[in-house]
Amino acid sequence: MKQRKHQSQPVACSILMVLWAAVLIVAFLLYRGSDAGQLPALITSFLHTATEDRLFSATGFAASAAGTLVAGLIVLSWYGLGDLVLRLAPIARDTVSGTIETPASLDRARKTAFGAGVWSLLWFALGMAQMYRRAVAIIALAAGLGLYALALVHNRKAQRRLENDSVWVRIISFLILFVLALAFIAALAPPTAKDTLLYHLSLPKAYMAAGGIVDVPYNIAGFLPLGAEMHNVWALLVSGPGNLRTGEVAAGAVMFSFFPLLLAAVYGWARERGAGRVWALMAALLTASVPTAYHVAASGYVDLALSLYVALAVQAMGRWWTTLGRRNLLHLALALGFALCIKPTALFLGLIFGVLVLLRIRKAQKDQNGETTVAPAGRIALSGACALVLAATLASPWYIRTWAKSGSPLFPFYIGLWKGSAPGWDLERYYLFQALNDRYGGAPKSAIDYLVTPVRLSVMAQPEQPVYYDGVLGVAFLLGVPLVIWACWQSRLDVELKLTSAVSAALFLFWLFTSQQLRYLLPALPGLAVAIAVSGNLLSRQMHCSASRALQVALVCGAVAGILVSVAWFTEQNPLRVVAGGEPRDDYLARRLDYYSYYKIINSQLPATARVWLINMRRDTYYLERPYFSDYIFEDYTLRKYVEEAKDAAELRARVWRDGITHLLVRHDWLLDYDRSAIVDDRRPKAENLARMNLLNDFLKNGTRIIRNDQKFMLIELPETETRKQ
Repeated sequence: MKQRKHQSQPVACSILMVLWAAVLIVAFLLYRGSDAGQLPALITSFLHTATEDRLFSATGFAASAAGTLVAGLIVLSWYGLGDLVLRLAPIARDTVSGTIETPASLDRARKTAFGAGVWSLLWFALGMAQMYRRAVAIIALAAGLGLYALALVHNRKAQRRLENDSVWVRIISFLILFVLALAFIAALAPPTAKDTLLYHLSLPKAYMAAGGIVDVPYNIAGFLPLGAEMHNVWALLVSGPGNLRTGEVAAGAVMFSFFPLLLAAVYGWARERGAGRVWALMAALLTASVPTAYHVAASGYVDLALSLYVALAVQAMGRWWTTLGRRNLLHLALALGFALCIKPTALFLGLIFGVLVLLRIRKAQKDQNGETTVAPAGRIALSGACALVLAATLASPWYIRTWAKSGSPLFPFYIGLWKGSAPGWDLERYYLFQALNDRYGGAPKSAIDYLVTPVRLSVMAQPEQPVYYDGVLGVAFLLGVPLVIWACWQSRLDVELKLTSAVSAALFLFWLFTSQQLRYLLPALPGLAVAIAVSGNLLSRQMHCSASRALQVALVCGAVAGILVSVAWFTEQNPLRVVAGGEPRDDYLARRLDYYSYYKIINSQLPATARVWLINMRRDTYYLERPYFSDYIFEDYTLRKYVEEAKDAAELRARVWRDGITHLLVRHDWLLDYDRSAIVDDRRPKAENLARMNLLNDFLKNGTRIIRNDQKFMLIELPETETRKQ
């Protein structure tokens, strides 16, 4: 009787899982009126333009093909250098009993990622030496391809035995490849995402033009570690300054490549931990189905590169905890170091590892008291400290440069604790930035808000809405978390997966109590996906075949719900024609960027000596070919200060003249709207605010020439004066 009751528990879990999936998916779709809910109309429009309008041109397609080729060769160069680095590392192979052979997909993803990290540091060094030249880029590419050829010779092995793919394997594989295909096509389109135009691609473009890493005035992102952006520099240089479209494609494809590398690492990691092929693919599908992951891969953002290095670091942590192998410690140090080269938030992962070292030392001391054979606690402490030092050393060039330029290695963050300064950033703007980050997820937050965040995040999240996390996660992970809880409750997960689950939980808590922007949560997901897949694999072994299949169907349906959102975003963007060459680049950008026509006027009609002040224009400077001034993030900050300090419009105009400004490009629907304008200070009397608004109106419209305006934007020429002539 007890055995029958025990066998019925997994079946009950399966039934509850299916019901849980149905409830979550319905709730999720009810909140998708702006994307997945519009899918029939979006697909109809997409198919109409694909069939009725011109789809292909040889010139446009050739640029896309050439850029894709450049990106592919760069990725092969990553693998070649990564293979060489790991082969030459002076660390013997682990000889600890119970060592598991690394799956090929994980091994290749790791080598490629580590090679990318080393190349990034090399390009940083070349940039500091002002050696950004096309010839240097081509020589580096040739060297990387030579290393790739050597890696092929060294790693030549017998052909892998082909496995018979089940229908279920084919379905899951198709869904993964489908998402990758959509993201790849979108990544090849001319960039339009905000942060890409702000710095991911605009800074590499400026570096290429200058021949090295230079200060871009008022772009505070230049003080951040830009390890991933170095590959954009390489892509642009190889393509050449005269092939801008090819360079854009190459840069987009290079950033996209971190997406399949991440999925390969997740699949291999799940296989290493004992998941069958279907469940290992399920882990990759859970990761691929996150709409924000698709958006990051399609937009040239760097969050998936960070997620890849975090996943490799966490996998190496688990292996090191079990084996205390030096090779695993090297992998951990490299992954952590390269993660720090991308974003300083990886410091939290270093803190987690430091805590794990202390816990491992404590465990070793207990084992010694029990007279078991383990490594001495002192050796564990020394090796852990060496790993942290190596990781810090790898990332240190970026932070030393920032320290030298600003006075703080963590600038522009934490300047209240470690003082730093630079033109365009100060303590007031830092606190404004903190307040801006606090808006994500809603503010103020109560204890209940924090408790319901997992459900709210999975079901209600929306893009471009800070209160709803500015992204979409989907319900697949929320569906899978109960599997991990069950496996932990039943003590079915091994110590490495328990550690992985704990690290994912810690990363989630770090995100929960900092900025709840969904992109920043992506590094926590790969480890959780692996834990879900292995837990599901363990549970399915205790089930009847039909119950196991129902469990898999529930997870796949949750993933498909997320994929529908990605499809809606893709069809709304409609990048296929511009990638194939049928839609001209300017037409695509005019369709995607409502201000692009103003940039065309600035680039073609204003004199080369013109200097444009961008106000509330998102500081999108990638497509601007004239000198400009713009505040970072708070694009009306300087104007607000000038208005506060000016007595009248003439004094304000004189101050702007002294700054060398000749033209203004203003988003006036915000700036001149009393209810939304940053010029209005709710703490001051209404009469004073109205006086400021009148002064601003006088400054913009009286005595100036409005070159063009519409309901949102206004391009203004300031008058020539004797003061200015002098």
